[in-house]
Amino acid sequence: MKISQAESSKALAGSKLLQEKILPETRPRFRGAGRGRTEKQLSPLEHGMVVAESALRAVPDVRESLVRDLRERIERGEYKVSAEEIAEMMLRRLAADRMR
Repeated sequence: MKISQAESSKALAGSKLLQEKILPETRPRFRGAGRGRTEKQLSPLEHGMVVAESALRAVPDVRESLVRDLRERIERGEYKVSAEEIAEMMLRRLAADRMR
């Protein structure tokens, strides 16, 4: 099946619109009732973003139980990390940041 230039242009235009909705800087944000759109008017993708954002806001910035456990291990002298392990993790983080 041969696709004409007009059909391929339509397909590309549609995919560009879809990409624009997904990009964080251009996606619509749900700010609650009274500011235009209601939750019923959101697309499934937008609704998923609203749910994900609210779940993310519920996660604490600091995991107190992990911090407490590490602090206790350090005080007991059970937490040992070599300089090589620290350097390796720093290099991994640098490589991961460059991929973004």
